[in-house]
Amino acid sequence: MCHQTVGLVARAAEEAGIPTLVMSVGRDITQAVRPPRAVFVDYPMGNETGRPGLVGEQRAIVRGAFAALARMTEPGAIVDLGMTLVAQAPDGRDWHEWVYTKDFRSLSMHTREG
Repeated sequence: MCHQTVGLVARAAEEAGIPTLVMSVGRDITQAVRPPRAVFVDYPMGNETGRPGLVGEQRAIVRGAFAALARMTEPGAIVDLGMTLVAQAPDGRDWHEWVYTKDFRSLSMHTREG
């Protein structure tokens, strides 16, 4: 689900009395939407709670998010969990420069044929 939608849904849920915590990898979008509470990890889109199959990484992110709740005293707070994906492309580029390119998609994503 997109960061903008999640932020807006979180605000509506909070207005109805339901506490929320948004997990974000899109800091700029999250800042613009201003959900009541959010945590940020420097990972590619779709990996807000860690990469698939890496249970230890996923647990660390979720635990970090819950621990950050205690530091969130102002509405609209975004706590940076300080977690940055350290990964490189086969040609040595940082993931920020590579993950959304055609090269990445051809190696890492599968589509249906036909």
